[in-house]
Amino acid sequence: MSGPRRMPRAARNEYRRLRAASDMPPATHPDVHRDIGVPVAADDGVELLTDHWWADGAGDQTLLIRTPYGRDGAAGVARFIAERGHHVVVQSCRGTFGSGGRFTPLHDEVADGQATMRWLRAQPWSTGRVHSWGGSYFGVTQWAYCDGELRPDAMGIAVSARRFDDAILYPGGGFSIDTPLTWAYALGIQERPLLARLWALLRARRAFARGALTAPPSDAVRVALGEDPPFFRDWVEHSDAGDPWWEPMHFASDPQTVPPVTLMAGWQDLFLVGQLHDHAALTDAGVPVRLVVGDWIHGAPETTVLGVREALRQFEGTGTTTGARVEISGGGGWRELASWPPDSSPQRLDLTGDGGLSAADGTRAPTTMSYRYDPSDPTPDAGGRTLNPFGAGRRRQRRREARDDVLVFTGERLAEPLTVIGEPSIELTLSSSNPRADLFVRLCEVDAKGASLAITDGYVRLASESDSGTAAGEPRRIRLPLAPLAHRFAAGHRLRVQISSGAHPLHLRNPGTDDPVGDHSRLVPSTQTLALGGDSPAVLSLPLVVEEDTDRSPVRGTMTECPSPAA
Repeated sequence: MSGPRRMPRAARNEYRRLRAASDMPPATHPDVHRDIGVPVAADDGVELLTDHWWADGAGDQTLLIRTPYGRDGAAGVARFIAERGHHVVVQSCRGTFGSGGRFTPLHDEVADGQATMRWLRAQPWSTGRVHSWGGSYFGVTQWAYCDGELRPDAMGIAVSARRFDDAILYPGGGFSIDTPLTWAYALGIQERPLLARLWALLRARRAFARGALTAPPSDAVRVALGEDPPFFRDWVEHSDAGDPWWEPMHFASDPQTVPPVTLMAGWQDLFLVGQLHDHAALTDAGVPVRLVVGDWIHGAPETTVLGVREALRQFEGTGTTTGARVEISGGGGWRELASWPPDSSPQRLDLTGDGGLSAADGTRAPTTMSYRYDPSDPTPDAGGRTLNPFGAGRRRQRRREARDDVLVFTGERLAEPLTVIGEPSIELTLSSSNPRADLFVRLCEVDAKGASLAITDGYVRLASESDSGTAAGEPRRIRLPLAPLAHRFAAGHRLRVQISSGAHPLHLRNPGTDDPVGDHSRLVPSTQTLALGGDSPAVLSLPLVVEEDTDRSPVRGTMTECPSPAA
């Protein structure tokens, strides 16, 4: 392999995982070359540094990756693909790792992507199919291609979404400060010297916690890192729903511009809900779209293995461009679906005044339960779909459920496994002493020893009095969808629902005022009252899928069992 650089440790490990994975085609072109730092001119003359991986006798197909995280980070994937006879182009986004200009997330990706595509299509070695690939921000750069004249022939997008703001910054109408703070911190240290990076990583956990409680929130990165990136302040300032500032960064708004695409999502990933919305929109538009969803958090190595395998199948013409493959968490295995979501039957469970969950029957006497939310001591998240490695994923809920500001409702032990696939929802009636309140609902599984584990959740910032006409103390009926899931609740376990008004810093604490997100100078507590039974029952609805037996057999009429695609 030519080129002066040796792959870094993380890339070498990724390369080894790819080589060890099952169902991968063998290497056919072992003598790989790497042309490092090839300058590609953007429309404004800025040079975007680009690596070209290739082998003697390679074909004319190309895998294209654009990344703000350094070209060396993609070296394991690039070498593996090149050894199978394909060209690989890896480019550093503007303002990162030697590329000129300043990195302003999202702003330059359409223009820079088009300049790169023009350069690539003009190369004598790239006359065949171009397949773009990658997850997270790599996926953002791919959605941006769809707003230009030149597009890849196919795309492989993992854990990303077309509308970055709606998907991960302001879901439910609040500000999910945990993810952008974590990302800004990571961007700020990624090109520092090794010892400085290690020191920043050692102090990251405390820095995140301190930054997330900073007032005003726009100072969060400055407090956590000592740097003040303008893009983070922009995101805090432009947090109102429908702010036109975001419109140029809503990529691929017309689904018809999207080439055949494989979407790879994770049940515990921050982009999950946005990515499934993308899948629905593309499916409705008739775009060939393949969905793969596994039980992983953001950045899980499984997404790379699966994504590379899908890309190689596309090159070989053996890939499937429709349907879905999903992993049923809780030990349910992988399933192949004709479409997402599969057919299901709703199971409705009442939240009861004694803290129970029982089959809905419409006969329960009316009652109420109350709790006090104090933004100066915000209800903690205890896990969730976030980029923060210290809080991401399914976490134990003991401490959270012991708090006075969390209501807990628990069902009876299950006599047999319960498989839930699709989007759960909850309907309830809530009144607040302050109509500027949040609602956070979490579904958990309680094991035989009583340990409660987070499975999925939903969140909404309720409209203020001026927007909704709701006065303090006035009840309002709310239907809240929870994030989709595919999960098998085990026999002998119990279902549990938490009701609260916060999950900080997964969702930035609600100050209880009409002040903008950027101003937390006033913190106003509130008391929430939940109505139960009578004419205002609180009802959890689960999309139940009946399986023929408990040994991971096919779900009747909707799915077939398939082996795990992971190595």
